[in-house]
Formats: sequence, structure tokens, C-alpha cells
Amino acid sequence: MKTVDACVLPMPGLEADNLLALLATLGLLRSLEASQPKWSPRVSWLGPPWQARLHLAEFANEAGVAHAAAAGVLRIVEQFDVDGRADVDFDRAEFRQLARRVVSKPVASALAAALSAECPLKEDGRTNAAPLVMLFGQGHQHFLDRLVSVPQGDLPGPLRKLKKPPDLRSPSMIAGALFAPWKRSDATDAFRWDPEEDQRYALRFGDPSRAGAALTVHGANRLAAIGLLSFPCMPTKRRLRAAGSDRTEEGVVFLWPIWTSPFTRRSIEDLLVHPALLRGDRQALAAFSVREIFRARRIANGKFMNVTRATPVAPLEEVPARAGRRRS
Repeated sequence: MKTVDACVLPMPGLEADNLLALLATLGLLRSLEASQPKWSPRVSWLGPPWQARLHLAEFANEAGVAHAAAAGVLRIVEQFDVDGRADVDFDRAEFRQLARRVVSKPVASALAAALSAECPLKEDGRTNAAPLVMLFGQGHQHFLDRLVSVPQGDLPGPLRKLKKPPDLRSPSMIAGALFAPWKRSDATDAFRWDPEEDQRYALRFGDPSRAGAALTVHGANRLAAIGLLSFPCMPTKRRLRAAGSDRTEEGVVFLWPIWTSPFTRRSIEDLLVHPALLRGDRQALAAFSVREIFRARRIANGKFMNVTRATPVAPLEEVPARAGRRRS
């Protein structure tokens, strides 16, 4: 039975060509499912230019959505199990032990699958980190520490010293990430999923190391930490891949669709592992209301990883039908 919309809310904050926004979109849906399952949350895109829209089976305004999402984030992160680690640095036995411990726990098992897999192994015998893991302790940036602390709304060190530190659990920060263009004004921890976090010397007037980390959108990062659960890893013979990712001559790339029908989180997850998506074959996905495929690259700047802003994948050239032979 088709779900009837009680309301549709535009979400101009979610940039169609931004990997962080994609993760935040999936995190929003999962968070609303956890706190308000009767809402039957779904997302579609209207455009171009593309703008995300939230479809709900019951009426809610922007403030109500932000409060429900904030509550769902806290409910989900309480179920995270990172094995007491700061970084994704398992050996095979350690990861297998974690996987067995959480196999019956939906959130914890989804998280384990999104972090790594037992094979293939690196030369040092440790498992490979998922393509979306871009922090390994460089510059005192630890991925698993942030994966827990950011959605929990914990204050990073510099903010703890303020007389009136911000409330990082405030639903208003999630509302700002969804319902208004991003201002990137939060001095909080992030995951390097936003292309604006790329601070190379060539792109700056001064030394970026002295300026500190780029400002970010805290509400988007809180949702994106939950959205990571939608990107399980898939072992291959030589490389570790994840939903919506591939490895080409250019290195790791991320691909995601833009769809115009209201889709649930599970439907979007199905699209992320569709073979036609990795081929960039928009025509093959047209039946699923996919109108665009975006593609972003993971890049390395010294010891830091970043992601580029995505660009549309060019549609496959139509091969003209061969003319039939004339009969004599």
C-alpha cells in the first residue's frame, strides 16, 4: 500500500553534490525511524537544481522533525560498540571477535559491517578500514572517538574551556543542517566527509595548520555518524569495498543517485548497491526514478584524506541501432 503524505518539508541544507549531506540524509531517516516510526519518513529530490524533500505520513513541522531526529540519534548511538578503540585498527581475530559479539544486535552489527571486514588483509595482517574511514590518528584525529562523541554531543577540548559552551545536543543544530543553507560556523569535530574541509596550502592565503580545522555543520555530522550504518563493507579478492563506493585508476570513488520518488532508507540502501550505480548507468536506473548519479573522489593531501565535491556522471552514449540489410 502506498504511504500517503501528511506533509512534505523542503530541506535546502542538504547539498546534492556533498558526501556529508548524503550520509546525513540516511542518518536522518534512520533517526526518525528510531524515534517516530509512525511517521514513515521518506526522502525525494526535486529539481534540477536538486533540493531534498522529507515526506512524512503524519504532520510535523521543522522544529518537530529536529527534536525527533535528535532523540533518535541519541537512542542509536547508545547502541554503538567500537570495541573500546580510538581508530579502525583491528587484526582479523579482533574483528571476528567483535562481529561475533554483536551479531544479534542490529545497530552494533551494522556498525561493525560499516567499519571493516575480515578480508582482504593488509600486509601487516590487519584488516582494511572502510573507504569512508578517513581518520587514523593523524593530527590527533581519531575516527572511532569521533564516531561516538559527535552524535552524543560531547564537547571537544577547546569548547570545554568556554564560560558558556554551546549545547551540541540542541535540536536547533540539526534543524540548521536540514532547513537552511549551510553556514559552516561550528568549531566542532568532523569526519572529513565535507569537501569544504579540504584545506590545502594552494587553496589558502595563509598556513592552514595555524588556522586550525575547518569550521563545520555540527548537526550534519551528528546525522552522518548515524548514516554510516547504511554503508556496509563487501570483501573482494584484493580490495575492501563498501556500498556506494568503487576503486578506479583514480583511487576510491563514491557514487550516489538522485531520485524523484519518495524513498525509504531501505530503498535508498538498495540503490547504493545496485550494479548499475557503480557503472554510472543512469538509464538502467530510470525505472526507479533515478534522474542523476553523482560521483566524488577520495583524495590524499599529505597525511590527510578528503573528498571532492561530486559531479554528475555523464550519461552513457546511445548506440545507434544498426540499419537492417535490404533484401534484394
